Amino acid sequence: MMLWSALLEKKSGNAIGSSVNAGEAPLSERAAMNINSAGAADFVMPDIEAVRAEANAVDTRKIFEQGMDAELPASRAAVALALWQDETITTEELRIAAEARCAQRTPRLHTFVPLYTTNHCDSECKMCSMRKGNARLDRRFSGRNEIIQQLEILYQHEGVRGIGFLTGEYEDKYVRLSTAFRIGWAMRTALDMGFERIYFNIGSMEPDEIDVLADWVGHEEAVTMCVFQETYDRDSYRKFMGKTSMGVPKADFDRRVVSFDRWLDAGFRYVNPGVLVGLHEDVTVELVHLVAHAAHLRERGAVVDLSVPRMRPAMSSRDTTRINDKDYLRMMAVLAFTCPDQRLVLTTREPEEFQDQAIGLAGVISPGSPDVAPYRADSAARNDEKTSQFLVADLRRPRHILGRIEARGTEVGHFVDPAKGKARIAVG
Repeated sequence: MMLWSALLEKKSGNAIGSSVNAGEAPLSERAAMNINSAGAADFVMPDIEAVRAEANAVDTRKIFEQGMDAELPASRAAVALALWQDETITTEELRIAAEARCAQRTPRLHTFVPLYTTNHCDSECKMCSMRKGNARLDRRFSGRNEIIQQLEILYQHEGVRGIGFLTGEYEDKYVRLSTAFRIGWAMRTALDMGFERIYFNIGSMEPDEIDVLADWVGHEEAVTMCVFQETYDRDSYRKFMGKTSMGVPKADFDRRVVSFDRWLDAGFRYVNPGVLVGLHEDVTVELVHLVAHAAHLRERGAVVDLSVPRMRPAMSSRDTTRINDKDYLRMMAVLAFTCPDQRLVLTTREPEEFQDQAIGLAGVISPGSPDVAPYRADSAARNDEKTSQFLVADLRRPRHILGRIEARGTEVGHFVDPAKGKARIAVG
């Protein structure tokens, strides 16, 4: 605690939660007063049957053949569902059309590498090795020096300028606030070192926790909140995350689903919702809800990335992925076609062969390891089952993965080959 107290004193003498304008109530008080600073309502789950009815009225072939600048005739969720269901449009047709729509982005891709700063967690998600009850996992926690060392390796030896910080989710309020402070410090350290884009995934967040983190970063900086709902089906959510949030923080479905609204209320713009494909057996439910959630955030002015990772093997958990490569590629193509302004995140959960098939649909490529402080200057990253959240399919070094993509003609923002010069900075 002495370290973080010293850092807090160093940070302009600000007290926790002081990142509000003079005369303005802190975020926690505004939330208590039910005041939304953007004047917008929180996300409300769509009526799936109403979306199905809307989708049934969509002329998919007309949408598929219309110009890229034409307005969609129905909600994005309905269009996505209609395209997913229409077997007269092949996955290959969808993929080609979606790639053409995504090609308008500059750069076509950007990157970030995940950095797990601990594998401690208070939640009990059945599919996750980090769950609190997993006595077989060796728990690790990165201190200040190790975090800085990892950042230096990624910056100097891997050439990446995008970084994602990850932790578990915690029950105790003091630990939640301390985690927000610690990750805020890590973000500031990375930005000051020259990293250009930050992602963070520390679980759901409440207004006072956002206040603490916001002391370290500005609203204009490219800092993306990642809070994957995992599944939008409440029954499946309870099955995997827990039936009660008493002592199990991630079991709070509602707190999690509105975390992005709290982030936007605080004046930030960058968000990354997602589902873990394979938790819920009905892909259409996840597709509709994810697209609807993203549309809500877009309407609020957010810059939205979308994540649809497939389940991977984890300690004491079986790989229960229920979607094959063909259907998974179709899901990605539908998302990319329907939401071309929202970047799909592709990770090394997937093997190299599938990455090659899907890379044209992605807007973000994220290589790396879900182990704690896994990166080495002179070798591939560690992905030890005894300390990792899960096992990835591709452990090639980030610079090798990104360099191969660029060698094939696709530029990657937030990546620089030390032999070639400056990194390309992605906008949006």
